[in-house]
Amino acid sequence: MSKFQSKAQRATTAIAVAAVLAAGLLTTTASMASAFDNKMQSVIAHVKADPNYKSIPLATTSDREWFFNECEALYKNKITKEQYMADGAKQFPGYEASFAEVADLLTKA
Repeated sequence: MSKFQSKAQRATTAIAVAAVLAAGLLTTTASMASAFDNKMQSVIAHVKADPNYKSIPLATTSDREWFFNECEALYKNKITKEQYMADGAKQFPGYEASFAEVADLLTKA
């Protein structure tokens, strides 16, 4: 086996290993996204069924994106429940109880 063939085989093996690792990472990321999506569906169903829940006015696309990103950050433990509620109160004053309820639902096992 020539030196070139040996290097080519190692390069091919490295590419194959990288592809397998990337596929595993994508699967993990997809399952995490799926778990978050399932949790959000559960949260939405719960607040819709709660007659005392004061709906957060997510009127614009940017409001909805902001809310989704905050919820995902809380769900993935990138921010604390307290930070989530403080951010929510700043963005939507008067909806503190709504953010507290969503935070409780998102962090409940």
